[in-house]
Amino acid sequence: MSTHDDFGWRDRAIALASLGAAVLSRLAFTTADVIEEKSLLPLEMQVLVALALQDSLAADPPNRTGTHWLSRALRLEPWVVREIVGSLERANLVRRTSDDQDVGAIDHEVAEQSDDDVLAAELPVAVTELGLQTVGRWLSRTRLHFSGWPPERPDVDDAVG
Repeated sequence: MSTHDDFGWRDRAIALASLGAAVLSRLAFTTADVIEEKSLLPLEMQVLVALALQDSLAADPPNRTGTHWLSRALRLEPWVVREIVGSLERANLVRRTSDDQDVGAIDHEVAEQSDDDVLAAELPVAVTELGLQTVGRWLSRTRLHFSGWPPERPDVDDAVG
């Protein structure tokens, strides 16, 4: 039988943090009944939240709005992200934009490819008003799992400052 001493303190802390993150993720991203038409699957909700926040250490501006960025930020296969974005688009939670300014944000490597589907998939994705309302309802539900956190200090999650 294993005891506390079988692992070093650092490995034990890593294992406990990983388990806690897995449990919290399941709680936060369970099938979300945040829109009336249909429930969002956990990955759909994760993509919608990522788009609403448009923030990731894995992406540099301005490439934070296309499916390529989402694939990198969420560590998902590009085809999975494209399918999820398509599903969110059909639910009117996101829309693809083709403004001249936004097209400049397309990753240069992708823009050189001739496949029209790839180019369309890389058009910037914007969250609609319904999408923002959906994330707001999700946050209201998810906030319950974070009682007392973060503390009443606005920069509590600032890892660099």
